[in-house]
Amino acid sequence: MRVFSVFFHPSPSVSAVGGAEKRFIETLKILSIKGVKITVLEPRPGLLARFGVCRETRELGGLFSVSRGGWFGIYVGWFLWVFWACVNCLRFLRGQRFDVVLAPNNTLPNLIPAYFVRFVFRLPLCVVVHHVDVLSPIASPGFFGVYYTYRGVGFDIFASFLKSVAFFVILAFLRRSDVCIAVSNSTAEALVRNGVPKERVYVNGNGVDVNYINGFEFEGDKLYDGVFVGRVSKEKGVIDLVKAWRKIVDAKDEARLLIIGSGPDVYGVKDMVRVLGLGKNVVVRGGCSDRDMYTLMKASRVFVFPSVFEGWGLAVAEALACGLPVVCYDVSALREVFGECESVFFVPLKDVERLACAVLGVLETSGSERLAEVSRSYVKRFDWSRVAMKDLETISLWSH
Repeated sequence: MRVFSVFFHPSPSVSAVGGAEKRFIETLKILSIKGVKITVLEPRPGLLARFGVCRETRELGGLFSVSRGGWFGIYVGWFLWVFWACVNCLRFLRGQRFDVVLAPNNTLPNLIPAYFVRFVFRLPLCVVVHHVDVLSPIASPGFFGVYYTYRGVGFDIFASFLKSVAFFVILAFLRRSDVCIAVSNSTAEALVRNGVPKERVYVNGNGVDVNYINGFEFEGDKLYDGVFVGRVSKEKGVIDLVKAWRKIVDAKDEARLLIIGSGPDVYGVKDMVRVLGLGKNVVVRGGCSDRDMYTLMKASRVFVFPSVFEGWGLAVAEALACGLPVVCYDVSALREVFGECESVFFVPLKDVERLACAVLGVLETSGSERLAEVSRSYVKRFDWSRVAMKDLETISLWSH
């Protein structure tokens, strides 16, 4: 089977490598070993070679990731990528035979070129759907419902309008896709509630490379009380996290928080840290290597993840693999995947006061070693090989 994939990923200067990118990289490694021939179109600098996935890759140069200008700059970069990717797809695919086109993420810069290939070359389109931006999987909001959801998360008027338009454009493409692989039952239910035919929706989650994470060790006293890893953006709850940390420091003077990641709101987070007088308590680290990231996570006491929109929660799983307890917002997908884990503590959505109290409760517990063992044990159930083979089974059903 031959697969053509459009794999858009932001530059690390704009956003950290997220769960969608990691899932594609990890499953691609396994599918390549199984003999699946995959040709990938991605922006330069590419991620696949960096992570040791040396398959047939076409890299496109150009200004696709704009590091300034907020969400407007990001959308401009997306537009440039979509146009250039569609043009080059015509050149790359002419005279070649593929069985299916795969979009490894349901963002517009992945979806639009992939759908263009589907339309021009009459190939079935498979989309991996990582999340749908609704607060409840049973919600099917209109435009203003989506708009006010984004406003409630903290986006300004212009960003909320852009993201609302993008939300409905994405849904329109997903309704016309041949198959959607949702990473959780919650995500699948949200798709069906919003008009994607149920018979086209399959569920397959994520994995964790526990052996790889175990290769990074930290010895000695913990350096940080709390750690966050992820895209530094409002929907990830980083502003709420900084506000909560102000309350934590009021109760525990020396409490230290480490924020690892990059994203469009990193400057806003730094400003919030300064305004709240947390310069000595909060470190905004930016992006870093896997070695530094997993070592620093293991040098921390609790993983705090107040994300509002999640489809599965790979960052939570990796934190568990590092032996950390987790405090997160009570998002339906996170509850679905981690609700049975005793070391994951859920807080009502957008409740900063309860978030701070939950973190303080974990920091003051005397059972840290037991929680660490619970975390490491729970995460062993998530295996990339099973995920990759189930993806292959689903894609094969719809290929030419």
